Amino acid sequence: MSYNIPREGDMLESRMIELVKNHLEISVSQDVSDFDNVDCHIYSESTADGYDVYMCTNNPSQPSICEDVYYYDHDLAEAFKNQIDYNDKTFYICDSIYEDCYFEDTLLELFSEHVEDIIENDELDITLEEINYLKKEYELEDEEANSAKVV
Repeated sequence: MSYNIPREGDMLESRMIELVKNHLEISVSQDVSDFDNVDCHIYSESTADGYDVYMCTNNPSQPSICEDVYYYDHDLAEAFKNQIDYNDKTFYICDSIYEDCYFEDTLLELFSEHVEDIIENDELDITLEEINYLKKEYELEDEEANSAKVV
């Protein structure tokens, strides 16, 4: 994937991912040593008869078969977004699942969904040049500049 190759004038996708993670106050680790120190765990397991299933759980020692186990890995990105909505902040995502299920694309989708809030977030380390680029790219204009005054 070419997440760090910008076209001229474009913002790096890796920068967008960094901004959305900071805005949503989430962290994503693919380091298995972080497994016990996160809110949500996304990984695969094998069944007794050799099938792979996928887990998205807050309790890996006692996952709920009905709520935490997925037969298809393509459902994990949506489960990840749901966990963010449920206020999970720290995630462990198995590196092969992270790549195979396009989690960076999911983070870019989240960036697009939150771009206006990201621009207005004074606590983010975002430059004026980046703000202007995003306003142009996402066709966001200052409301004050476009509002017609009624006399």
